[in-house]
Amino acid sequence: MASASANRKKRTLWSQSGPSPRLIFGAAIIAIVGVLGMTPKAFFGIPLAWPFAALWGAIGWGRAGLSLRPMLLLVMFGLMQDIISNAPLGCFAMINLLVYGMSAGIADQTDGMRDTLVAVVGPAVLLVVAFLLVWGFASITSDHLVRAWPLMASFFTTGLIYAFGNGMFDLGRRPGESPGGS
Repeated sequence: MASASANRKKRTLWSQSGPSPRLIFGAAIIAIVGVLGMTPKAFFGIPLAWPFAALWGAIGWGRAGLSLRPMLLLVMFGLMQDIISNAPLGCFAMINLLVYGMSAGIADQTDGMRDTLVAVVGPAVLLVVAFLLVWGFASITSDHLVRAWPLMASFFTTGLIYAFGNGMFDLGRRPGESPGGS
């Protein structure tokens, strides 16, 4: 009797929660990081590379397939980021949605494969694509090539934080479930 209970996996609150509480929690984390990003970001006069937090949601939520609620949140976060960074309205919303769609596509093509290669290469490729999109939009709208290093530093920060916190943006879709069910 004791061995049967020891063999059973301990279920955490996170594993028992459904997609809605996970989506709300992830959105709250993105909103908090976004609000903190509006403050001066320097440490002893050295500017800090602030992450593009909405991309965490775009990459993580996309693994569950396409769904309307994450898309609406990503558009809202993108519009807020456009306003904060003085970007043309819709740039970051479009980037968030493109990365979200590509993440859903990768998840659909690699369904059932939750190995390290897919878990590392997929988000890395998506971050490179997002970097190129942000750099391209910034260069086009400013009529000159913008410096890539500040953007690259922010994307390294984004990727590093996502590597450690990607579970916060997992909506809980199991391999084989139909996409969009969240």
